[in-house]
Amino acid sequence: MAAGTDVVKYLTQKIVKYLDEPKAVRKERKLTKKNEKEPLLTYLFGVLPMGLGLAFRKKRKR
Repeated sequence: MAAGTDVVKYLTQKIVKYLDEPKAVRKERKLTKKNEKEPLLTYLFGVLPMGLGLAFRKKRKR
């Protein structure tokens, strides 16, 4: 049962650390994480849809 108590202790430490941070720091971290997220199509299907989209976009411009 030592593993269970270790998990509870770890989670408690993480929660307390999160709650001790200023709200501005938490907001800033959330915004940077959101901005660094890759587009949904690329995330779901990989690079192939992005490559096809770029190819068709080039053909439309001509």
